[in-house]
Amino acid sequence: MAKTWEQIFELVEEVYGVHTDEEEGFFHCPECDEPIYGCDWEDVEDFTVCPICGFNFVSGEMEEEDSE
Repeated sequence: MAKTWEQIFELVEEVYGVHTDEEEGFFHCPECDEPIYGCDWEDVEDFTVCPICGFNFVSGEMEEEDSE
């Protein structure tokens, strides 16, 4: 199920205990520890997966890469 930026922001704080910065609009990915901003995703409606490392914030697992 697709998640909005606001839903993911709340989820990582509640589930992973990640500090979120509402004023600056970012949080650190619980997997790769990189700062994640809403603008890191381009033209998406689902913010479920870290745009840097592919960690799925909802399932708690890494997304599998497409193999060619």
